Amino acid sequence: MTYPDDHSQAASDRTTVHPFPLQQVLGRRQAAAYLGIPVRRLWLLEILGGGPRPVRQATATFQFRKEDLDRYSAELFSRAGFAADVLARYRRQRQGEGPLDLDPFMNMATRDELREVCTYLGSRAVILLGLVVIVLSHTPLSRMLFHVLR
Repeated sequence: MTYPDDHSQAASDRTTVHPFPLQQVLGRRQAAAYLGIPVRRLWLLEILGGGPRPVRQATATFQFRKEDLDRYSAELFSRAGFAADVLARYRRQRQGEGPLDLDPFMNMATRDELREVCTYLGSRAVILLGLVVIVLSHTPLSRMLFHVLR
């Protein structure tokens, strides 16, 4: 049995370190420009729980991974019924345009998603308000409130 003279030599014979590629992280303005939507719409989607999944960095601001933005746009394309090859062709065409302006498809699709999220949250608020009214209608407090309002 032989012992290695140097521990670093023994360790380098057995282990391999694979570096992972850096994930590109974009701020809100950059992410909105990358998607081709207004910054305010991305902010609203972020607040209401829709849109691409944000990542919280050490600076306590939300940022977006480029791969998450690509996944989000692919999801919107598939929801609209487009195939993956249409998405790839659309991305190539969009990258060749030069400076990125508002993207007509993403603008329409994110507006639709914002409406869906607002409708969902609004319907939940109306249901909650209805339950509060039902509960209060059977209490003496409601009789006092209605008497004061008349």
